[in-house]
Amino acid sequence: MKIFDQKSSVEKIGVDEVKGYFNDPMAVLHYLKAVANVGLWDSEEQLFLKYFKKSDSLLDLGCGAGRVAFGLWKLGFRRILGLDLAEGMIQAAKEIALSLQAEIAFETGDARRLPFEAKSFDGVVFGFNGLMQIPLRENRREALLEVRRILKPGGRFIFTTLDRGSPLYTRIFSDGENPEHDPDSNSGVIEMGDRHFKTDHGTTFMHVPDRNEVLEDLAFAGLSLVEDGMRSGISEETERVRSFSEDCRFWVVER
Repeated sequence: MKIFDQKSSVEKIGVDEVKGYFNDPMAVLHYLKAVANVGLWDSEEQLFLKYFKKSDSLLDLGCGAGRVAFGLWKLGFRRILGLDLAEGMIQAAKEIALSLQAEIAFETGDARRLPFEAKSFDGVVFGFNGLMQIPLRENRREALLEVRRILKPGGRFIFTTLDRGSPLYTRIFSDGENPEHDPDSNSGVIEMGDRHFKTDHGTTFMHVPDRNEVLEDLAFAGLSLVEDGMRSGISEETERVRSFSEDCRFWVVER
């Protein structure tokens, strides 16, 4: 993912714009390729096997074309449901499930208003920094509250974020008045940490939090930290994975 070299302000990006980005056929193709060519990260596999039982009911939030869901299926998990905001992603995931004969249900839905009863899942995953692609902190907090609502007591939630305290982002954010990420001088930046990323298939949004911000949001939602750490501290990962996604922080939390 390339960082957008922003010379001037851009329009604010809301949830509808994020949905449009992920419904773009080129974005769907990108995530289809991730299912085929990237698959589950070694770090993901380690944490999923550590914190989930094969009999657990699992929700793959922001599932895209199913990279994580199909990886879980290959590991032997059988009670998996994938949910994504973009209809195009869900259609692609359903077609892959049919071809693989993987009995995984895929549905469209909004992480801020999950269409499930309380205490429905043993575990939830929000992979590839998906939580931080929800614009506005209040919306991300809504999503966290919803995750807590649908988790069974003692259920685990595993997700990733980029980290504003990492060497890369410390450097990027060292100039607090850079219009690329300064809310006071860029109308497209709502909160400190907001970024606009230009990819081969369009420009999308990503919020880059620091660790304290995430801890505050977890406390707000009533979720307890189990462990967190950078992906590079869990696994070296393959070159294919590192090319697909830069280093990120894993979070394991509990209801």
